[in-house]
Amino acid sequence: MNDMDITREDVAGRARVDELAPQDPVRALAIARAIRHPWYRCQALSMVAGHLPERERERVLLSALAAAREQDEVNRIVTVSAWPIRGLADAGFASVGGYVADLVTLSETEPHNLRRSHALQALAVAVGRYPELLGRVVPALVAAQLGGHGPRIDRCIRDTFDLVVRTRPELAWPVAMHHKANRQRSLLLARISQ
Repeated sequence: MNDMDITREDVAGRARVDELAPQDPVRALAIARAIRHPWYRCQALSMVAGHLPERERERVLLSALAAAREQDEVNRIVTVSAWPIRGLADAGFASVGGYVADLVTLSETEPHNLRRSHALQALAVAVGRYPELLGRVVPALVAAQLGGHGPRIDRCIRDTFDLVVRTRPELAWPVAMHHKANRQRSLLLARISQ
C-alpha cells in the first residue's frame, strides 16, 4: 500500500471510527485523523464524514482524498479514493466530477491492466448510481479490461458488466466477447439483448 507498515492501531482505529461515528462524530473524527496509515485514514475519514454537518463534510472528504494520495501505488490511490468519492457524490457536491476525472487520468498511469481494472472497478461502483460520473469511468474501465486477460479480468468484467450496459451499451459487446468463451460469456451476451 505504501512504505509504511499497517499496524494493529491503524486497523483498530478504523473499526473504532465506524463504531463511534453515529453517536459521537466529533470524537470519531479525532480518531480518524490520528490514524497513521493513509489507506485506513482515508476510509475512516470517509466513514465519519457522513455523520458530520454538511458544512464540514466536504472538507473531511477532501482530507480523505488527500490521505489516499499519500500512497505510493496508483491502483491503491484510486481504489481507496472510491470511499470519499462516494461520499462526495452522495452528498451532491459539485466538485466530485473533477475529482473523478482526475482519478481516471491518474489510473491511466498504472501500467498493469488488472490493477488498473480493479482500481477503476472500485471507482465505478462508488459512482454507479450517478450516470454522468459513471460515464467518466466506464470507457477507461473497459479499455483496461480489454487490455488484460485471464480469470481475474473475466471476474472484473462480470462484476462491472451491468454498469457498462447501463452507461455505455455500445461497449458491452466487445467486453463480453473479451471474456473467456464459456457459460459466463453466454450469460453476458444474453444480458445485452434484454
